[in-house]
Amino acid sequence: MLLDPRLDAPEAALLAAVSADELMDLTAEVSAEVRLSGSPEELRALERAEARLRAWGFRTRMLRHDAYISLPGPASLAVAGVGALECITHAFAVSTPPEGMTAEVVDLGAGAPADWAAADVRGRIALVDGLATPEMARRARLAGSAGQIFINGAQLHEMILSPVWGSPTAEELSLYPQAPAASVRAADGARIRAALAAGPAQATLVTTVETGWRTLPLLQADLDGPPDDRSFVLFAGHIDSWHYGAMDNGSANATMLHLSRLLAERRDQLRRGLRVCFWSGHSHGRYAGSAWYVDSHWDELRRRCAAYVNIDSVGGQGATLLTEGYCMAETFGLGREVIGRYGGQEYLGGRVGRAGDESLVGVGVPALLMTVSEQPATGDAAGAASVIGGRSGGLGRWWHTPDDTLDKLDPALLARDARLYAATIFRLCAEPLLPLDYAAAAAELDDLVAGYQARLGERFDLGAARAQSQALRAEAAALEQSLGKLREGMVAYKGDPSSLADLNAGLMALGRATIPLNYTAAGPFGHDTALAVPPLPLLAAADALAAAPEGSDAARHAAVGLRRGLNQVAFGLEAARAAVARVHAVLGDL
Repeated sequence: MLLDPRLDAPEAALLAAVSADELMDLTAEVSAEVRLSGSPEELRALERAEARLRAWGFRTRMLRHDAYISLPGPASLAVAGVGALECITHAFAVSTPPEGMTAEVVDLGAGAPADWAAADVRGRIALVDGLATPEMARRARLAGSAGQIFINGAQLHEMILSPVWGSPTAEELSLYPQAPAASVRAADGARIRAALAAGPAQATLVTTVETGWRTLPLLQADLDGPPDDRSFVLFAGHIDSWHYGAMDNGSANATMLHLSRLLAERRDQLRRGLRVCFWSGHSHGRYAGSAWYVDSHWDELRRRCAAYVNIDSVGGQGATLLTEGYCMAETFGLGREVIGRYGGQEYLGGRVGRAGDESLVGVGVPALLMTVSEQPATGDAAGAASVIGGRSGGLGRWWHTPDDTLDKLDPALLARDARLYAATIFRLCAEPLLPLDYAAAAAELDDLVAGYQARLGERFDLGAARAQSQALRAEAAALEQSLGKLREGMVAYKGDPSSLADLNAGLMALGRATIPLNYTAAGPFGHDTALAVPPLPLLAAADALAAAPEGSDAARHAAVGLRRGLNQVAFGLEAARAAVARVHAVLGDL
């Protein structure tokens, strides 16, 4: 990605101003109290942040909205032949009666689909390795399990079992867990397995979970850009926490505040606005705050949001891996440049997934980072890496535990992470042309269509989509060449700033066409569940068709879905080509 060299010196000055001491002081302030979603403690943290942002020149709004929130309470577990074991229950698990529920325990090992299919868990408690995830809760619900015991590692990690992204519609209520659940430590899981080896054993599980509608706060702060460009970069992270949450997400909130001050001091260098949002409902409502915000500000985000930089869990001790942060094809080049230049590592990037307040994919807003630093891989399947995915060891043994306190942060690494975010946001806000690569995005879409066709062979023709994707690839590549030449000559550019605003608006429109195709099956106005969504999901039925016997009912059902998806993809790719043509037209007028 070619970046404007005129910004190198102000960028270096910005990064030099990052203060580890100020970051640690702000983190201590944010994480002084436990911040449950919708709690007075959370609101106090937001009010302190709002006061600071106002003093630095931001326009602020404290929004409030209803959200479906689940707060786990006390839990207990006793297993025949073992006795009482320490455990915790989870958000959106079902509460038992006061006396609990008693049932036979069935060991499902790793809980793979084949494990669930091989065992009869109806009316029984399933014993499963790993964290309590929404995917495992889904398998348990479909299998009719009466309860679940999850075996964590050495620590018990707070988790949320709901697969519903944000607050539910009436139709989504059936997707919630329908049984109690708890997690135990690895050593206690081994004791349960030893008891089961001697013969059938029953367990009594008692859980208390408070689930229902609560009013959540949401802080929005705006630093306006120049009047000829009303677009803004959204910089956001959640403020609610499990326990004191110094790393998750106090250090991120501190980084948001620190960088807001530094960027406000340099607002004359910015070509577009900066909007900072603090979400609630992340930990206890499956991203309820960011989902509500997107639903309630959809049109404004579509028209004005140039990019989304999400921040979560930065500066942890031992977080030396900088290769895994979320990105899209169009934002990968910027991430690689920033991580390579200031982190000294080769950025590989992880595909934006169904985690961590990535609620804007349906709108078509390009995204970058979420987490920027992680632990090196350890092979511990019970760690945070099993939730985030990728090639890392996750976010530290203290993640989602009472041990997530200020001493788990490394001030030097926190300052390093803040500098990486500072450079990313500065470039997105200050570059004359948005640093987005839609040639890479178009090439990815074309490769995805080609891959689905290769797996289908002659069983189904995706030609309508492939013709559009190939054309888009060629046209976007030509556009990127023209934009590259313009970027090279930007130092001497004397044109009307409004023309650049029109060009950037065209690039934003291109993302609105391509990103929903690549990342969501629910479409621009919905939210997919917090379960795995394959790339170009509207064509994902191709894999089901390829696996089904020819002439079978399964093949026919898959073909119906694939036909409908094909029509949507071909239509969307045609719209993307029209967006490329509009950008070309603006370029021709410069």
